[in-house]
Amino acid sequence: MDIIAISDIYSDMHTIQEFIQIASQTTDNKPIIVITGDIGIRTTSTHYKQDINKIIDSLSKISKQILYIPGDSDNKQLEITSSNAKNLDRQNYVIDDGEVKIGLLGLGGAPTHSMRNTDLSPYLWDESIPMVAEDLLTELKINIEKIAQAQPDHIILITHSPPYGIADRSKPITLQEMLVLEDILEELKGETKTETEENTKKPPTSIRHLGSRTISNFVKYYKPDIHIFGHVHKEGGKTETQEATKFFNVSHLSPLPYKLTGRKYLHLNITKQKITATFDHAITERNIPFSEFVEKYL
Repeated sequence: MDIIAISDIYSDMHTIQEFIQIASQTTDNKPIIVITGDIGIRTTSTHYKQDINKIIDSLSKISKQILYIPGDSDNKQLEITSSNAKNLDRQNYVIDDGEVKIGLLGLGGAPTHSMRNTDLSPYLWDESIPMVAEDLLTELKINIEKIAQAQPDHIILITHSPPYGIADRSKPITLQEMLVLEDILEELKGETKTETEENTKKPPTSIRHLGSRTISNFVKYYKPDIHIFGHVHKEGGKTETQEATKFFNVSHLSPLPYKLTGRKYLHLNITKQKITATFDHAITERNIPFSEFVEKYL
């Protein structure tokens, strides 16, 4: 079974078109596409619903099925119209293609402590409140126990937030990265620079962990085979293995802050016996004039 995982799209249709062009050439069969959140941005915009559905519809053309969760920049209740797409937020799902059976469960949104500015993040939860953390943990426990009844060969956890301490470190952002962020937000929503600057997240001044302790506690106890997440761009493309779980931060598709070295996605080939993972598909155009390359990627 082929699974391709991406995250943190922010309504960037151009990057999705680049992704589709490359991804459609790398697998013999149509893969299952997993999106771990932040499909759109500016949920109050009149274009938000149109943007996210355009992205899903475009991805549907190259995929067997799309499984997604909303990220912090998405509405919790995403209005996706495609019949080929399934929302896994606080849900479970089992796929059996006759050769391998995989159980999936998801959790969207992100912890409030992971955001310095919450203006652009309508889907956050405060896990420092015991009742909130307990509710999140209960949802995850119920779903993984339902999956276990189907006796899958592998279990995949899909969250927007990383678990605390794994591929979740925020590092100081450079001036150039801030300028890229401003340019993209301005281009996406047609705002003036003044409006963009007022709403842009403030740059972090020190390294800190942005992941969820609730998710971390769940993973340590239940040990899913695979955990896929996004959210923390600086750790995009990072993989780790701890005990029985393989962790993948797939926010590397976003051109933020990796305008040149980013735009990679995770490709999983899963059989009953093994899981093969590659992160080596860079979405950058080849054979273009140098001046255009500098403008686009530097």
